[in-house]
Amino acid sequence: TLLKDLYDLNSVEYVKVARNSHGQPIGLETRLLAGYLGIIAQNTNLLPINYESWHHMSDSNKNQALGNIKERFVLEVSDNHVKKALGKKWKDRKSTLNKEYFKKNISLEEKL
Repeated sequence: TLLKDLYDLNSVEYVKVARNSHGQPIGLETRLLAGYLGIIAQNTNLLPINYESWHHMSDSNKNQALGNIKERFVLEVSDNHVKKALGKKWKDRKSTLNKEYFKKNISLEEKL
């Protein structure tokens, strides 16, 4: 299954993500889940970037994003594991935006 194929699944089709004995996702579907988490993390309607950190993000936002993920995946991994991975993707996205738009290296002449 490709990431674009996720959007073609009907309402009774899911992608199953298995886990190992440590509770970590395994198998080819893991890459698909990781890619989808990246897409969800960029959705500022679900996960706004105005929060200082992931820990300050409201639980309702996190749970809504998790619900969106569960519409396409059957997860053997814990919800906390998925939220942690989603938080990492969200933080990375926020950092990229911050560097791109706020922390540009500008010369002294440009600053003056």
